[in-house]
Amino acid sequence: MRSLRLDFLHPLPRPHWAAWLLLVAGLAMAVWVGWQDRQVGTALAEAVAAAPPEARTTARRTTRAAPGEQQQAAESAQAQLQVPWGDLFVRLEANRPKRIALVALEADARKTEATVTAEAKNARDMLAWIDELKDKAGFASVTLASHTVREDDPQQPIRFVLRLVWRS
Repeated sequence: MRSLRLDFLHPLPRPHWAAWLLLVAGLAMAVWVGWQDRQVGTALAEAVAAAPPEARTTARRTTRAAPGEQQQAAESAQAQLQVPWGDLFVRLEANRPKRIALVALEADARKTEATVTAEAKNARDMLAWIDELKDKAGFASVTLASHTVREDDPQQPIRFVLRLVWRS
């Protein structure tokens, strides 16, 4: 059996001359990019300083949103926050039979409308749930927008889309 020779203090090989060349080229490129950035920044500052004051204020106004637009955005956000989302969810879940599966819910607070995508095992369950939403859930209007049979699923459920308008 040969003896095992362990040498933990073995010196690492010296880097190849091409590695040193690439390091120098990379550092030179970094210095050049920094110098170019400084030149462009200086030229931009000089151009802004040389521009007439009216042009500078016009440029600032075009980059910011108009106060009226900001007010509308704030009012829209406030309206979204004041919508009783919990009430909508409770109405849908409380009146949903076990044979109906909710797939998606998209709501629009500005119009107090919602689009519900659901699946039912058969058309009778789908129509019964629509009638239940109209009668018991307190929605102003419940409309069946579309329905299709999912033939890719072995159970072939009916996927349907409802448009709801709720009262606050």
